Amino acid sequence: MQVGFIVILIIAIFVAIFAIQNGAPVNVDLFFATFRTPLAVVMMTCIIIGAIIVLVLGTTRQFKKRSESKEMKNKLKALEGDKLLADNNIKTMETEIKTLKDNNSSLSVKISELEEKNKTQAETIEKLNNELDSLKAVTASGESNKNEGTGIKVDDEKSEA
Repeated sequence: MQVGFIVILIIAIFVAIFAIQNGAPVNVDLFFATFRTPLAVVMMTCIIIGAIIVLVLGTTRQFKKRSESKEMKNKLKALEGDKLLADNNIKTMETEIKTLKDNNSSLSVKISELEEKNKTQAETIEKLNNELDSLKAVTASGESNKNEGTGIKVDDEKSEA
């Protein structure tokens, strides 16, 4: 900032020296009029008009940059809000994933317990079926013995009768 000011000051000093050395009146044709004025006045007028043009152009550029900056700030705020929502959604999903993993592990334990119970019940059913088959065999052989014994008595009764 200070370097720019020093450069502008040096340029202004050179322009002032140039204007003082060229102070003779000159003819200036502007549109349909002709003026006779000192060269220093013509130079100062041109410098002032140039400075005004640069000031106007610089000001419009500065306003455009300010409006762009405001737009970018608004977009940044909107994106930060979206980021916060996304972060909250991620945290929520992470907790849901953890809960589901915990539920999955507990269900896996329950499944293994139920499989063990199922195996023991299958073994018990098989033992009971074996015992039932043996009881049926014993019962069937016992009834056949009764029938044979009853048949003998019946024959004995017939023979006695």
